[in-house]
Amino acid sequence: MRKPIQPPQVLALTQLCELVQRLRPEPAHGNKRTVPASAATLRQLEATGTLIYMTTEEACAQLLNVCNGLVGILQLLDVWGERSTECRCLYSLLAPLKRELDGAVQDVQAML
Repeated sequence: MRKPIQPPQVLALTQLCELVQRLRPEPAHGNKRTVPASAATLRQLEATGTLIYMTTEEACAQLLNVCNGLVGILQLLDVWGERSTECRCLYSLLAPLKRELDGAVQDVQAML
């Protein structure tokens, strides 16, 4: 049975974690020269992974703030749209952008 295909955003962090696991030095198999090099690489990968995670988490929080702001704007436009054609038009332009932004937020959250 084939594994389900993961979206690329999920694979990036998963692959990083797998690489870190592969680089963990094994005392019985490593010689004294490769263990320090592997350990240094491992520390760099772990630091990079942590940075990626933190940056992604912050970006997701910012995107959620934008989504919440758009929800408020769309609600106002929906109410005012009963009286104003311009509000209905603006609502029609912003609603698809909000859906697209929601999809992007879900993609980012899937990485976390």
